[in-house]
Amino acid sequence: MLSRLKRSKAGKKHLDLGRKRFDEQRYPEAEQVLRQSVQEREKVLGKEHVDTLESKHRLAVTLYKQQKYPKAEQLLRQSVQEREKVLGKEHVDTLRSKYRLALTLHEQQKYPEAEQVLRQSVQEREKVLGKKDVNALESKYRLALTLHEQQKYPEAEQVLRQSVQEREKVLGKEHVGTLRSKYWLAVTLYKQQKYPEAEQLFRQSVQEREKVLGKEHVDTLRSKYRLALTLHEQQKYHPEAEQLFRQSVQEREKVLDKEHVDTLESKYWLAVTLYKQQKYPEAEQLLRQSAQEREKVLGAEHIDTIESKRLLQELLLAIGPPASVSTTREKTVLSRLSELFLEGKEGGAQYTDLEIGQISLLLNHLNPQWSKVPRTYIILRTISCLNLLDKFIDLGFSDHWFPVTERSLPYCLRPSHRSEFVVAQDLVITKSIGLEKGEEGQHCYFRRTEPLPFEVKGILGSGGFGQVDKVLSLISFKEYARKRVPRNKAFDGRGTEAVKQFVAEIEILKRLKHRHVVEFVGSYTDPRYMGLIMSPVADMDFSTYLARADTAKHGELRTFFGCLARALEFLHEQNVRHKDIKPGNILVHGGNVLFTDFGLSFDFADADGSTTVSMVNGMSPRYCAPEVAALESRNTASDIWSLGVVFLEMITVLKGKTVEFIYEFFKRHGSRSDFVRTNSAALLELIAELEETGSISDNRALEWVQQMLLIDQQLRQTAAALVASILAAGKQGDGNGPFCGICCVSLDDDFSDAVDELEDNGSRGHDN
Repeated sequence: MLSRLKRSKAGKKHLDLGRKRFDEQRYPEAEQVLRQSVQEREKVLGKEHVDTLESKHRLAVTLYKQQKYPKAEQLLRQSVQEREKVLGKEHVDTLRSKYRLALTLHEQQKYPEAEQVLRQSVQEREKVLGKKDVNALESKYRLALTLHEQQKYPEAEQVLRQSVQEREKVLGKEHVGTLRSKYWLAVTLYKQQKYPEAEQLFRQSVQEREKVLGKEHVDTLRSKYRLALTLHEQQKYHPEAEQLFRQSVQEREKVLDKEHVDTLESKYWLAVTLYKQQKYPEAEQLLRQSAQEREKVLGAEHIDTIESKRLLQELLLAIGPPASVSTTREKTVLSRLSELFLEGKEGGAQYTDLEIGQISLLLNHLNPQWSKVPRTYIILRTISCLNLLDKFIDLGFSDHWFPVTERSLPYCLRPSHRSEFVVAQDLVITKSIGLEKGEEGQHCYFRRTEPLPFEVKGILGSGGFGQVDKVLSLISFKEYARKRVPRNKAFDGRGTEAVKQFVAEIEILKRLKHRHVVEFVGSYTDPRYMGLIMSPVADMDFSTYLARADTAKHGELRTFFGCLARALEFLHEQNVRHKDIKPGNILVHGGNVLFTDFGLSFDFADADGSTTVSMVNGMSPRYCAPEVAALESRNTASDIWSLGVVFLEMITVLKGKTVEFIYEFFKRHGSRSDFVRTNSAALLELIAELEETGSISDNRALEWVQQMLLIDQQLRQTAAALVASILAAGKQGDGNGPFCGICCVSLDDDFSDAVDELEDNGSRGHDN
């Protein structure tokens, strides 16, 4: 039997050598000797001995440093479990292994699970080590980065502000950790288009990093580059943005190399800034270099290479022959068109979206109207009928009509050419064509090198699983709302739920056609995101509407009771529950209200009934029903509760109060909870107070609210019963105006929709 001394020395020699090699950054050698240390200690001391666990942890960190993340993750999961068992969940070594596991998950873009582990790490380290401990501060900083990677920018901003303040206090203003927190806070502000504050922080970051790290440190160069981008976004091109980009190019060439991707990025943005200032000669020179160097380093099909070439082509057209030599200019454009135009192409190979986009760009310099129908241009040119292009446009024909039949083509096209047109359309039917076809369309898959057929016009909002942008279709030239979900959330932990929610949203929206429900247009997947295209682009969400609603808007607001109730009745008739009704998921567009964001709306058409039990995954606590919060059985009545809370906010505004008044009232009455579901006493007191305020006829809405906010879900009104009550109130004709819009007064919705369809078809037939 080994002596105690020999047992204590088991594996120590290899552990010490492994640490030494690790400190020297000789990671492969460190890995080799640390594996020996683990094996020796497992054999002599046992798998659960604290020394064995230390060797295993060190080996995992060494694998992490070599970017062997899957192996590191496996070891760290074991390390966490074993240390929790042997040392306890709150032991500092257990916390160290858990933190390292989170970093490993982050590096593999397993952000949802990394976020979960980091939240635990922050809480446990603050509890065990104290809020001012450097390790607790590091966990909080890493949590912020993980939130940032998931585009959860508002929460990331909040955590980073705390991180900056705490690190300044504990570590000092010039500590590298403090500087990192400040830099990422600036980046997060930039991502939210909060450019003035981002600019201020980036300026500080540049100055402080130059002082602490040196002018040529990569982090200093990164701060300077970001400052230049922020100035560019504010159109502060000259002199600052241009000057900073010049410095960025020179310094990155010196420190990183001329062909480093960061250097190429700086050179591209310098060219863009010069182009924006119409400094065309130098911009052209830089873009030519950018295109050549990116093609060499990244490849001809890389999206950055394609972008450099596209911008170069745009610039060349902009600096083409002067207007006085329009004939020469036209010849130049036509010559470039001929290069792109695949006349006599063998096998009738299809045009790509990229080629069609380039043709559109060229056509814009001949006739801006032509640039909006590049596919139509290609086909008419192919069948030698280009003289009809203007007539097609005048008749309302667009690329959005594809695919077409002979009967749906404009009358100006002779019968002999109709069949040629239909056959030739295969040249331009790319995947993008089906993206806006709604229920008839297909989900599209775009590769990294394939351009998306949208131009981003701005960010409408972010939160939950993704971000919503305002986009312009480059096929139909219609504006849409695009919801994007990062694909990395689709593969780990909570991310799998994100995919299910996204797919459910598509399938539900495809078949939902109602004037008070957002219209599904299409969906796609690219290497980074899954995208959902919806219409319309709303004026605002309902929470903003309620905050702005003055007495002039009260008549319109009053009609929304009936419209929202009818929309919910429709959803329930279609065997769909919304599951997250709240003002943020109700849109207002041109005086119309629409339910949106079915991220938690799963179809229960095949279920035995309409009752399910599942987690409250993302449900908004202020509006969720008691049974949802308690994880009990729920059904369509849970939607009724949520809408009831919204109705309470609506009637409170009609009574001359604000939404904030409700929740301040709840904090002072009953149980002092500001949730309706946990403060029934305050609800009754509030209703009693509102009944004595404003118009008496509006008290009918308070009756509906009481029926909708009953704790027992079996006693709540159904959506159909709610609609009947609202319509009955309208028939009495008293009060300040109807509780339902004229669009929803008739019970025969199907007839009105059918008339609309007939009118649409009739109009199209007339155009044809």
